[in-house]
Amino acid sequence: MNTLSDIDVRATVNASVMETFSSMLSMEIKPVEEEPPPGQGVRRMVGTLNFAGKVTGIFNTQLTFDFGRLMASALLGMEPEEVESGTEVRDLVAEITNIVGGNLKSALNDSGYPCVLSTPSITYGTDFSIKSLNMDRFDRYAFQKDHHVLIIEVGLKEQEGADPGIDFDSPNGIRRIPHVDLQKLESLDYNRRLADATVDVFDTMFALKLERIDPASAAGLAGMRYISSVCFAGDATGIVSLHVSQELSRLMAANMLGMEPEEIEDTSEIEDMLGELGNIVGGNLKSALTDTGLRCALSTPSFTVGSDFQIESLNLERFERLGFRHESHIAFVEMGLKISELVQAAALPAKGAHPRAEQSRASARQETLGPAVPENPAAAPLKAPLSPAPTAPLPAQPEPSATPDAPSAPEDLGLGLLLDIPVELTVELGRTKLPIHELLKLQPGSAVKLARLEGEPVDILANDVLIARGEVVVRHEKYGIRITEITSRMDRLRGLK
Repeated sequence: MNTLSDIDVRATVNASVMETFSSMLSMEIKPVEEEPPPGQGVRRMVGTLNFAGKVTGIFNTQLTFDFGRLMASALLGMEPEEVESGTEVRDLVAEITNIVGGNLKSALNDSGYPCVLSTPSITYGTDFSIKSLNMDRFDRYAFQKDHHVLIIEVGLKEQEGADPGIDFDSPNGIRRIPHVDLQKLESLDYNRRLADATVDVFDTMFALKLERIDPASAAGLAGMRYISSVCFAGDATGIVSLHVSQELSRLMAANMLGMEPEEIEDTSEIEDMLGELGNIVGGNLKSALTDTGLRCALSTPSFTVGSDFQIESLNLERFERLGFRHESHIAFVEMGLKISELVQAAALPAKGAHPRAEQSRASARQETLGPAVPENPAAAPLKAPLSPAPTAPLPAQPEPSATPDAPSAPEDLGLGLLLDIPVELTVELGRTKLPIHELLKLQPGSAVKLARLEGEPVDILANDVLIARGEVVVRHEKYGIRITEITSRMDRLRGLK
């Protein structure tokens, strides 16, 4: 088996980035050896994925807001100034991170390092840095389009004794439906587990007494702050993050090392301490999930530090934020979680999804702490508060007119004409590109490798436009598709190009 140092990460990343920009955005981007110096106070965003399995680590895609707007305009057929630097740009960065990171995951699998990927998160602002701790290798690659620069960062670490809950040695191990104890899963009290684990570890590791604060307002933590995050992936996918101020982190490190806070000068001591803290609290939640029969692997901790940034964890269904206080110091713990659609369909057929998952499904994206500087200070925030603002009741609608000559509502005119038009629905398992000389060699029994990740949902197209994704199911010796996701407006617009 290859070692991590033998894997040609550069070749995989270069080919994937250039192919993705060319096919998705019709944009040429080239790798560069010399990375241009970063600007000060420039609004930028980073898409992040975490690996977990026989190799763990982090994958970051970093670019400026201006470049993100240019990319989104190429995708949507608009002018850059017409694109808002909000949801559309962040969704695009997340998708490109998924594609390039997923291709690297496939290369790792092929090299004997099977792993699973977390859902993406997006960090954006003007002052922050992200890194994964204690990596065996770290690579950084730069790409350029005109004066715009894209940075890819990869940190990898070989994991001895990978999580036994997932059979990484079997190609289809993660795809087998687990035996889930439904009663245990439904009775999990995530708030209590996170709160108890956090209070206990602060007491035992740092001799600090915490008390809960409610509501857990983001306004309580400002200025320079540190965030330690661990991700888990598999049947349950999610993230656990701990947020502390610079002052509290120094106090924690000093108490653990038997020093005074002002004697803590090396941030590596703080990083290691917070990384271990994230491992303990995240590992506690992961243990609760695996006790129900779910299989998931935990990533190594990642570390974010800065004074002006926000983090969004994408594609998660449940979100919790807990606030704590030690004297004048504030700390937060956040959790995002999603149970795979395959498990929900198999284990929860009668009851449907967890009620809290249904409640938060309408806002699948949740942001973490810290006000980032808005592009237009007078504009509304990029995201709504976590607790929805009360809405005014809808005005009463008039009763339909009983007069026979009353005209139909405008939206009713013509809609009935469309309902009987047949639409061709197709399911695409995957695609690939072959040179002609390889195509000519195909014969019965030949295997063709598709450009789709193992376990990734299949595409469902209506008249060649992507409308949904789903899982393949077999019932009574016939194939079918269980729909797991309705695509976003961005996906549908891309299909119309």
